[in-house]
Amino acid sequence: MLFVTLRGNSEYLDETLLSATQMGNFHIESASELKEYSSGLLAMSEDNPYTPIINKLKAIQEKTGIAIEDKYCKVLQMTKDEFMTYVEDLGEKFDSLLEKKDGIERLLNSHKSTLIHLNHISKLDINLDEIFATKYLCVRFGKLPVSSYQKLNFSKDKPFTLFSYDNDGTYHWCLYLCAISDKEEIDGLFNSLYFERMRIPDYAHGTPAQSIEFINKDIEKEQAKLKAINEEIESIIKQEADKLCFVYSRLKTLSVSFDLRKYAGFVKNDFVVIGFIPQNSKNEFAENFAYLKDKVTVTFKDASEEERIKAPVKLKNNFIVRPFEMFVNIYGLPSYNDVDPTKFVGITYMLLFGIMFGDIGQGLVIMLLGLFLSKKKKMQLGNVMTAIGISSAFFGFFYGSVFGFEELLVPVHRALFGKDHLIHIMAPETTNTLLIGAIAMGIIIIIASMLMNVFIGFKKKDMERAIFSNNGLAGVVFYVSVIAMALGSLVFSVNLMTPVFIIPLIVLPLLIIFFKEPLGRLIEKKSPFPHGFGGFFVESFFEMFEVLLSFVSNTMSFLRVGGFILSHAGMMAVVMTLSSMVSSGASPIVIIFGNIFVMALEGLIVGIQVLRLEFYEVFSRFFDGDGKAYEPVSIEKNA
Repeated sequence: MLFVTLRGNSEYLDETLLSATQMGNFHIESASELKEYSSGLLAMSEDNPYTPIINKLKAIQEKTGIAIEDKYCKVLQMTKDEFMTYVEDLGEKFDSLLEKKDGIERLLNSHKSTLIHLNHISKLDINLDEIFATKYLCVRFGKLPVSSYQKLNFSKDKPFTLFSYDNDGTYHWCLYLCAISDKEEIDGLFNSLYFERMRIPDYAHGTPAQSIEFINKDIEKEQAKLKAINEEIESIIKQEADKLCFVYSRLKTLSVSFDLRKYAGFVKNDFVVIGFIPQNSKNEFAENFAYLKDKVTVTFKDASEEERIKAPVKLKNNFIVRPFEMFVNIYGLPSYNDVDPTKFVGITYMLLFGIMFGDIGQGLVIMLLGLFLSKKKKMQLGNVMTAIGISSAFFGFFYGSVFGFEELLVPVHRALFGKDHLIHIMAPETTNTLLIGAIAMGIIIIIASMLMNVFIGFKKKDMERAIFSNNGLAGVVFYVSVIAMALGSLVFSVNLMTPVFIIPLIVLPLLIIFFKEPLGRLIEKKSPFPHGFGGFFVESFFEMFEVLLSFVSNTMSFLRVGGFILSHAGMMAVVMTLSSMVSSGASPIVIIFGNIFVMALEGLIVGIQVLRLEFYEVFSRFFDGDGKAYEPVSIEKNA
């Protein structure tokens, strides 16, 4: 990474931010982080002037359905006022047309509703004008549910007259008459019976048949007007579509650029913008500012030389271990000068999962499911499942297990290895071998993790971490010596518990670990006991107890690897036993559902347990996870 500083007059700030973000590889930082400017930098607090224009454009899009998308146009050069004028004029034009269109559509809907009712009374030879001209009678047209119509028999004594002129099986299309003085009472009665009133508009004159004819002609006229308006709207959309997209794209760019001002610092009339870019893009980045050569100064510095601001990190791995970056991201990114643990995690995770969940058939199923999730669903977890599925199938071959069938590969093993089972998990004599092998693997992984911590400590010139800590050289010497002493006594019958061995290789490393902080402070030429020896002694005593306990617990934690090997084989043995109990031979249904159950349940548990080993027994020894993600500013991404 390169640390970039951009300086220039404030009037060129927007152009500078646009140029810096054009490539999409500029990770911007707040200039206030620089102490030499923190006292003089003034934050620019101003509302984004482009937001209202963009909102108007979105409103036009919602009203008209026009597809507005990003279309960058170099030729398009407009000021903020010109943008606003263009969008407002276009919006007013659309609003006027849409208002007319809405009025016509409301009239057409009214016409259609009126026709529905008029068609039901079309056979009546009555004059609507005369009916509505009555001064002493209240007339109500509408429809009444058939069930309610029958209930009117209970209200015969009420002062109203009902005429039913049509019955469609669900409703009686009818009208009722009553005196004006009884209107409230009768309206209340019919409302309680779910009468739906149909209002006859003022423009319905003469007989129902004459009104129908008049309305149909008016519908034709209004539909012609509506067609003309729609054609005019379509014409405007067709003419302005590209320009609208260009305007929208440019406005989004300017809006995001303006929002980035919060990262800039201002000293009088000048601005300061800082950030990081990849080293291989230095020349191309500088070329973006060629046209601002005399107005903006661009300076580069190696990110490792900039100690005031932590450099961002972007993990870069091959396709095999890249899926396991998700586990690293969960724990935390490595710092810029740290070591990326992804390769180590990827190899150990695949190795441990395959050993604990070894089965050719189930492994291939997990692999295929992973391919589906990664290719079709674009899930990152799918790539992890593909990798561990292959590992599971690989170790399943050595176990001779295919969907729980332990004898299928016997002919293959005989041909290749001269024995029925290369590793017969269910054999009693194999149990101890598996458990001891699991601990041995754990020891190797723990030592490798400690050596990585030593490497990182020397790389960072942190001697306390590299030499004196429990995960430094002192810890490595102590741990390896204890393991060697145990192996000598238990396996090779060699007694290493002698002063010559114990004092330099066990006692001395423990003393170094005990006094790691004073030793580290002495190297840095600081006081070894800033808070007194007594407080240090008590604190270090309990820390030492925890360190010794962690060495034992971390090592024994890998017993779960052997345990899950036996657990997986045992669960499949139960499935096969149930299968034989259900059927005289083997029940395909039990075998299929048994395999699905084991893959779902134990596959999930094993995956979690391996992740636990990675986080607690591996990462805790060398990985800080205090890095910062590389998040370059992109106009397209943020707009």
